[in-house]
Amino acid sequence: MHPRTSPRVIPDRPHYLTLEVGGDAIDWRIPSIAKCSKVLQMLQKSGIMEAYQKSGENGDTLIATLGDRLPSLFACQGALLGLCWAHRGQDLEATPGHYSTLEAFGEDVFEELHEAGWKLDHVQSVWTDLIGKLTDSFIDQKEVTEKASFLPQATG
Repeated sequence: MHPRTSPRVIPDRPHYLTLEVGGDAIDWRIPSIAKCSKVLQMLQKSGIMEAYQKSGENGDTLIATLGDRLPSLFACQGALLGLCWAHRGQDLEATPGHYSTLEAFGEDVFEELHEAGWKLDHVQSVWTDLIGKLTDSFIDQKEVTEKASFLPQATG
């Protein structure tokens, strides 16, 4: 992480939110449906969503269920936190455009947060909050798209 030369201005829009992490208020931005779908696809491919459903939201059971897929969980968490990062005073060194895969980006974000002193429970709690917001956003945007495609299209 490196400090921003000027603080990021956070707009007053519904897809921005502030979460407390270790006593600090950190701003986040829920990405568009295009980015959301990539993270959800990554979660689906890795089997994390299936394991999450089987675990009944019990963290210990989830870790035991994931087994050798555990690194995928951390990559997914890092990717989501990296895509949603909107800290007013700090930028991540990892940026998604510099990686060939979202997983590689996520691994580096996770490592960067670790290096900055984030505890695993900080990552887990933010990830849980953000994944809930992301799926809500995905459902809301999908409903709008479906309604728009249902309406008669203008001609001429």
